[in-house]
Amino acid sequence: MSLFTEEENFFGLDLGASSIKLVQLKQMHGKPSLLTYGDMELPPNLLASDSPVDQDKLAQMIRQLVEDAQVSTKNVVAALPSNFSYAAVITMPKLSHEELVNAVRFQADKYIPMAIDQVKLDWVVIGPKADSEDEIEVLLVAAPISLANKYLNIMQKAGLELTALEINPIAQTRSLLKPGHEPVMIIDFGSVATDMAIVTSQAPRLIRSANVGSRTMVRVLAQNLGLDEEQAQQFMHKFGLVQSNIEGQVYAALKPAVDSVVEEVQKSINFFHESNANLQVGKIVITGGTAALPGLPAYLANATGLMVEIGSPWSNISYPSSLEDKLAPLALVYASALGLAMRGMA
Repeated sequence: MSLFTEEENFFGLDLGASSIKLVQLKQMHGKPSLLTYGDMELPPNLLASDSPVDQDKLAQMIRQLVEDAQVSTKNVVAALPSNFSYAAVITMPKLSHEELVNAVRFQADKYIPMAIDQVKLDWVVIGPKADSEDEIEVLLVAAPISLANKYLNIMQKAGLELTALEINPIAQTRSLLKPGHEPVMIIDFGSVATDMAIVTSQAPRLIRSANVGSRTMVRVLAQNLGLDEEQAQQFMHKFGLVQSNIEGQVYAALKPAVDSVVEEVQKSINFFHESNANLQVGKIVITGGTAALPGLPAYLANATGLMVEIGSPWSNISYPSSLEDKLAPLALVYASALGLAMRGMA
């Protein structure tokens, strides 16, 4: 199992805190074409559990989803959560592959905040360094061996062959951004955390995570307005961050949580600009279920001074027009699964 190895026939599996999603694609006429897709809700905290009983339950749910979606291969590429993995772009001299193997591992120890013998480490050459003829840029990716083994064990129990693990920002870059873009920040609003990555040259240069997700927002809204969590979720998605809705009550309750995310976004952008004086983040692309909140794009744009777009991963995929009405509402939650399935495709 590798973090970068590519198989010709595989499907992408996004294991999220609240749901699992899968996508299988096939390259047809120069464009990825949809073969099948599917998703299933997960009980709270099931993915986070290390209990063998819970892992058996999760494996059975994955097996059922694969069968229901009629996936035609047992090979799977799965996503790793950003807050449990590490990525960095480092500069290396031009070396042969054999020389890079040892040199990268030596350099990685300076960037990975865990002992090298405790992580699954992989790397890929991005390309030549822009301002140097004698240097290249290398993307390092590392995940704790314990986490990689956990995913491997779950996939084996589900009757699948785990061929690769990939962090969410890499998958989302593939599905949401076209090659050749200027630095862009991707913000993924998840159920338990909000991940952000600044991407250029199709590689994440900076990754951060804020411990604020839709569950946090729902709980805050329920407490402030005296609602149960189901009602709070309905209110959140109906009224969102539009200050004129119901006298601004939902807006006022959600604002502190969203502002904590904005603070991390600003810190990330400022740090990136300090480290890359010649590069400027040009826009923000948002994804994840909470990205659909009314008023959120405008709020982020006003807070950051940047253009904010809602991610559209299906636009890079060929699929029957009869599926348009079904796929359109799923765009914000399928970016990772689609990106995983697009590995190695143009």
